[in-house]
Amino acid sequence: MISQTHNDEHEQYLRAKVVAVARSILAGEVGIVAGARQFGRVTHRVGVGSDPDFIFFIGVDSETDHLPLGDVRQHWNPDALLAKDAELADYETRVRERAFAACRSLIEKYDHDA
Repeated sequence: MISQTHNDEHEQYLRAKVVAVARSILAGEVGIVAGARQFGRVTHRVGVGSDPDFIFFIGVDSETDHLPLGDVRQHWNPDALLAKDAELADYETRVRERAFAACRSLIEKYDHDA
């Protein structure tokens, strides 16, 4: 049986991860799309499926799932990567203001130290 303390610690870890990703996006250390993909790995475990800020990032991930990030890039043709990188940059420019607002909101909601 899993203890309540373990569950609470895990939830705190996930919330801290959300805050860390949001701060990384705001600082320019992680791109908006890469951050959206990171959020996707934790949102279902945090239990915030109806949160509009997470819904925004789920949409970002869905709209850009054809854009290569991370290790998969090594398997792409360099010319094709140039085109995809331009598409990624254009997309992130268009959603930047809304993404930054969502990040600030997530930090406010989930950073219990703020």
